[in-house]
Amino acid sequence: MFSRAHCNELWVLILEKAYAKLHGNYFMLRGGFANEALIDLTGCPTAYYDFQDEFVWMLLESGEFWKLMRRYDEEGFLISGSTPGEEWWIDP
Repeated sequence: MFSRAHCNELWVLILEKAYAKLHGNYFMLRGGFANEALIDLTGCPTAYYDFQDEFVWMLLESGEFWKLMRRYDEEGFLISGSTPGEEWWIDP
């Protein structure tokens, strides 16, 4: 539904379909946060930074947040970003 494959690769589409089946259907994948999917798909722990959190704002203002992201990138960590989505994703 949302994934894209390059050339003749089917694994991306199959993985997305399997993940949707695990959660019941594609509709259940709406919204959501990438860190939750990364936990499911890799079994590895994740870090989650909410930009509405006061501590995260302190990290941003001090410049420490960007140093932390650079270190994660240099160490080869998977990095993703998520938003809560549009209002039309919310159940009535």
